[in-house]
Amino acid sequence: MKRSNISKDEILKTINNSLGTPLSLSEKILNEILNIIIDGLNSENIVKIKGFGTFKILYKKSRIGRNPKTGKTHSIDARKTVSFYPSKNFKRVINEQR
Repeated sequence: MKRSNISKDEILKTINNSLGTPLSLSEKILNEILNIIIDGLNSENIVKIKGFGTFKILYKKSRIGRNPKTGKTHSIDARKTVSFYPSKNFKRVINEQR
């Protein structure tokens, strides 16, 4: 399955076309939304957006990894990662569009 990614510029153009706002204002709006999510994750480790989903920080322990090509092992440091859990409403909307 080919993976299709969307760029920030594509989101800005969509906001611009849908709302008719200038690109500079659309960029400020998008950046503010992303900053709210990032700030919430940094302070509370979780951000819930009703009707959309939940962003949550997961903690990964350090471990030993292996390069599958060479077989060489190396240490992978402990780190934080962000996971997204869609809401029931979000899942319902996605499944209706099939």
